[in-house]
Amino acid sequence: MNRPLPLDLPRLVMRRATVVGAAVLLLALALGLQRLEDDVREEVDAAMHLATLVSRLGTLAPLDDASALATLRAMQQEAPLRHLSLHIHRADGLTLLAPPPAQDDDALAALLRLHARMAAPDEPRRVSWLVPRPQGPAWVLSLDATGDSERREALASLVDTLALLLLAIGGLLAVMRWNVRRALAPLAGLVQAIQGLETTGTAAVARLPAMPVRELGAIAAALRHLAGALDAAEHRRRLLGQKLLTLQEDERHHLARELHDELGQRLTALRFDAAWLQRQLAAPQPDRSAGAAELGEVVQGMAQRCAELQADVRQLLVQLDPLGPVARDRAADGQAAGLPLARLVQLLAALVQGWQATPAAGDGPAPRFQASFGLGGETGPLQPLPPGRAESLRLPHALALALYRISQEALTNAARHARASRVELRLALEEDRPAAASAWLHWSVQDDGTGIAQADAALQRGNGLAGMQERVWALGGIWHSGAAGSGTTGGASGGARPGWRLQARLPLPADPPSACSHG
Repeated sequence: MNRPLPLDLPRLVMRRATVVGAAVLLLALALGLQRLEDDVREEVDAAMHLATLVSRLGTLAPLDDASALATLRAMQQEAPLRHLSLHIHRADGLTLLAPPPAQDDDALAALLRLHARMAAPDEPRRVSWLVPRPQGPAWVLSLDATGDSERREALASLVDTLALLLLAIGGLLAVMRWNVRRALAPLAGLVQAIQGLETTGTAAVARLPAMPVRELGAIAAALRHLAGALDAAEHRRRLLGQKLLTLQEDERHHLARELHDELGQRLTALRFDAAWLQRQLAAPQPDRSAGAAELGEVVQGMAQRCAELQADVRQLLVQLDPLGPVARDRAADGQAAGLPLARLVQLLAALVQGWQATPAAGDGPAPRFQASFGLGGETGPLQPLPPGRAESLRLPHALALALYRISQEALTNAARHARASRVELRLALEEDRPAAASAWLHWSVQDDGTGIAQADAALQRGNGLAGMQERVWALGGIWHSGAAGSGTTGGASGGARPGWRLQARLPLPADPPSACSHG
């Protein structure tokens, strides 16, 4: 099983994002330590300011009210108290000194108002005492505990933290965007190469540069593999096109040679006899050199040559169209056109029998040809066809002709090249298939000969294996060729005589073929 490739793009993005995150953490640590130092210093300063205020209060007695209040106001301006607010009232309730109003910016003021709505109000806590004055009524000094200063400091720290977090998120997003854009920049070239497969061929794929990440490298490698497969398929298509272009001329040449060698000689002899007979019949009765008996022999010879000529024409027609016109034309009783399976079985059995009667091509003994037909699958024993089923099942002309031609080619190859002692043709009908096709035909030819050393090279040569494979594929079938028993395409392996097996699985259409589909 193929293991998944490691993903370089996530690792690349996370590595640089980790660097940015670590830098932000170090910055936050440095800022936090600095803020800690500032908070400690502010707390100590606040304590010293409170101590200074207490000490100053003890020195206010000799001063008049105006000077004392001026001194206290100067202290509030220079060093405001933290968490405390100083209030001075006279005994009659007149306020002499109050804390200065806080100067907050709009954002901080808005946050303070939002927090005030969300949080519970502070409970009033106050410490008051009387301070006698030499020139008037005593003062009431009050120190009120307040959380406003601490709240401002906490909100300012929160704003700083949010700014630092925003900076970290922005840095991470910027790094990830830069990484992704840089890593995925070759995607445009990949898309253009894919689009170019239809227009300019595989040249654009071959020009793809090295990819910066492994994922895109795997895609580029897959595209190069696809381009190689397309080039190979295009090469095979050109070879097939060349074979198709030359096949008609080869067939015409073969037909012309047959007509010249067989029919031409017989027609020439028949013409000589007809000319001699014409001369004898044109001569007067006393001048004829041949008697009635000799004339009868010539006429009998002419009749025999006509019969031989008719047999040659019939044999030539069988070679050109082995199935005959019955498979192409619609029957008179209205049945669908096509060849009955029983007729195909007869033709294949006759083909096997014809090879069995053919003498051996070399010095060795002639191979023994066998044929088996029935119900079954690709392997295993065959069951006899039900009565009438072989006659009622009609095969499309293209399918029947393909089965006959690949059988003809396979038996010819086995007899001439395999040096086999046994050749078996098998045709099995499998009908219990819950698929789109109503039935399947399993065809195979197997021998115990020397096999094929290089099956892939054999597929590239001539019209033999390649032609059989193309016929099966054109009908939507599945083709296998390989060492006997392997069922896979490849060279023979193991043993001096591994044998060879050709297999095809062809679907039968669910509906009876129509006459217009037999082309």
